[in-house]
Amino acid sequence: MFNLRRFLAPWRRKPLGPYDLALRDLASGEYAQALRRLDDLLEDEALLPKDRAARLNKRGVALVSLHRRDEALLAFKDALAAVPRYAPALVNIGNLHLESGELEPAVARYHAAIAADDRYGPAHHNLAVAYKRMGRTADSVRELRRAAKLT
Repeated sequence: MFNLRRFLAPWRRKPLGPYDLALRDLASGEYAQALRRLDDLLEDEALLPKDRAARLNKRGVALVSLHRRDEALLAFKDALAAVPRYAPALVNIGNLHLESGELEPAVARYHAAIAADDRYGPAHHNLAVAYKRMGRTADSVRELRRAAKLT
């Protein structure tokens, strides 16, 4: 006998875990809710360093979106304390510098992110943006091409 439920089981959506829910909240602009979820997740003392760094980095993203830049910077630095060469946190610190018009520190952070993970496309893309603002067009184009190859 044909069992429709068994047939459709591979296509059935799996329930989202807490981290996935936090990412969904970030993507949908529910930054306060994402922050609450991430704070709850960070209470787990058994988190692996890479997972702690990822959650702290996303916490920083939520805080930036809530216009709490100083707290966001601390979250990014905490992510780097968990994993010292965590490229996403390095890029996000660079983004804070870039938004403040501090181009040299932004470029330094993007270079550090690339040194940590040369295949991390956002580091190349944001470095291109910083170079463009500095008037370094050829360098900007080179980095944009690298970023495009990585995406």
